[in-house]
Amino acid sequence: MFGLFKKEKEESLPDWYCELQESQERWFSFLEKLETKMEEFATAAIPELKQILEEDDDLYKRTFQKVYSGVNGQLNNIREKARDTFEEKILDTYQNINSQVSVLSKYYGLISDFRTVCSDRYHRGFEDKYEYWRKQIEKTQERDLEIEYQKILDEFESIKDKFSCKQCGGNITIEKIFLIETYISCPYCKTQNTFAPSTQGRNLQSIARGLAEQRTAHLQEAYEIENEKERALYHQRHELSLSTIHETDKKILSEINAKMDELEEQRQSAIQNAPKLYHTYLRAMYDEWNKITPDLKEHNEKMYQNQLKYK
Repeated sequence: MFGLFKKEKEESLPDWYCELQESQERWFSFLEKLETKMEEFATAAIPELKQILEEDDDLYKRTFQKVYSGVNGQLNNIREKARDTFEEKILDTYQNINSQVSVLSKYYGLISDFRTVCSDRYHRGFEDKYEYWRKQIEKTQERDLEIEYQKILDEFESIKDKFSCKQCGGNITIEKIFLIETYISCPYCKTQNTFAPSTQGRNLQSIARGLAEQRTAHLQEAYEIENEKERALYHQRHELSLSTIHETDKKILSEINAKMDELEEQRQSAIQNAPKLYHTYLRAMYDEWNKITPDLKEHNEKMYQNQLKYK
């Protein structure tokens, strides 16, 4: 049993007591089975998704996206089954019995307790586990852009000295990775030659920001932690404030107020510190981006200035 009801005198409990207890037991057992199914499904899907992403040579990763969408769909089906069963088996049972029992009954609280316990098991138990596995599956989309970047660098090294002038045949060294077709002057006859980067070379522009973000993710995380800290401290202080409403003991009130002042000081510190951490992250991210694609530095710096205005 799950401790929902206090059995003072089994025989004195109303007839609907057993129905609520059985419904709760079946509900808990049902969720446990769904959670096991969800875990088994996710743990099998995650390595498969990672492998497909790694082997998918398509620039837009369409094969991966198709499989990824299917996995999310199946995970959501499990979630919908839990939601539908909660509405059909728990809420319907609650409403049916609630309509038959007077709010003045000394057993009326058992009905509310049934709904609360079953709801908590669903929203704080099953839903938390669903969110965990959803996020783990979501992480499979995260490509290791350092590997892709290294492939681009390796390709560049292999081709940079193999380009020749169409006019005189003289060797032309490609000085840097070009993102678009570019005219390159022959150092011997000055003829303008068109150099077209490979598909992989062109892809550098599409991965540059993502790679810069991966390299500075630790700075973004530090900012987000500080930003969340402000909200958490606010809620802690608010809860303490509510606890003073009916408190009459001056010593306890003094202790609570002191704690509230301490929390407020910490909150103000977080409010001031979070923007600084964000600016540190943003500057570092754009610096990395500019290193990866220096030709885009002027454009990137305009974007950087615009982001500072709105943060």
